[in-house]
Amino acid sequence: MFANRVRKNFRSLHSAFERRGIGAFRVYDWDIPEIRAVADWYEGHLVVAEYAREQTDAVPGWLETIARAAADALEVPAEALHLRTRRTRPKAGERYTRLSRTGARLEVREAPLRFLVNLDDLLDTGLFPDHRETRARIRAESAGASFLNLFGYTGTFTCAAASGGARSTITIDASEAYLGWAKDNLRLNGLSDGDHAFVAEDARRYLERARSRPERFGLCVVDPPTFSTRQDAPPFDVQRDHPALLASALDLLEPGGVLYFSTNHQRFTPRLSGLPARELREITEETAPRDYRRTPHRSFRLVK
Repeated sequence: MFANRVRKNFRSLHSAFERRGIGAFRVYDWDIPEIRAVADWYEGHLVVAEYAREQTDAVPGWLETIARAAADALEVPAEALHLRTRRTRPKAGERYTRLSRTGARLEVREAPLRFLVNLDDLLDTGLFPDHRETRARIRAESAGASFLNLFGYTGTFTCAAASGGARSTITIDASEAYLGWAKDNLRLNGLSDGDHAFVAEDARRYLERARSRPERFGLCVVDPPTFSTRQDAPPFDVQRDHPALLASALDLLEPGGVLYFSTNHQRFTPRLSGLPARELREITEETAPRDYRRTPHRSFRLVK
C-alpha cells in the first residue's frame, strides 16, 4: 500500500517537474494515516522521514522497512536512500541534532537556479522545497531592489533575489556555517560578484541595531524557525513573537517595500492587526506547492 502510493505520486509529479527543471519535490506526505512519514526526492536520492511515535518506536526496523519499500518502488539504490526521525517539540533535549559528519553535498535544480543540499548530516537538508513558489515570487519582484533576508539559512531566497536583479542583498543568520553555505549557493549560480553582505547575528538583534542606520530595503523575507533556544540569544517562539518581529522588520522597509512572512508552525494563529502595513494578504494557497498534500506553511505578503 505504501510503496504503491509512493510510486503513484512519483509518476504523477516527476515528468511535470522535469519539464520545469525542478529536481527536488515531495513524493509522500503522510498520505496514509497509519504511515506517519514523508518522503522527498532529490535528484535520484530519496529522503524518508518518520514522525516518531510510541507505536512505531516499539517495532524494530520500522523506519528502515518503509524506507526500503519506497526506495524499491522508485528503483533507488541503497546508497541513495537517506533516513530521518522527526520529532515534534521535545519536552527535553535538542530538537535538531547532528546525524553525521560526511560533508557530502549534492546539486539540486530549481530552474533557473541550483542549490547545494546535504542529505546525511543534519535533520534538514539545506533546502526547503515547499518554498519554491515563494522563491519564484522573490525572483520576480527583486529587480533593482535592496533585499533583506532574515533567518537566511543557506541563502536560497538570497539567490532568488540576486538572480532576479536585486541591487544588493543582506543575509542574516546566527550560524556562520549556514552563511558559508549561502555564499557557496551564490557562487554555484554565478552570483557571488554582486553586492552581497552576510551578517552572523540573531535577527532580532540585527533589526534593533539597524533601526539607527539610514539604509532601507525594498524587499524582505522573514522565515523564522518555529522555536529557537540558542544559548547566545533570547528564546524565540514564532506564535508569541511574530507581531514584534514583523513590526521591527517593517520599520526597515522603504515606503512601498514588500515583506514576505512565512511560518511552518502547524497551529499558527496570525496576529497581524496593528502592523504598519498598508496592504496585508495571506498568500498560502499561492505558495503551497501541489506535491505537498498537507499545507506545509502559512505565508503572508505585507506592503509598507
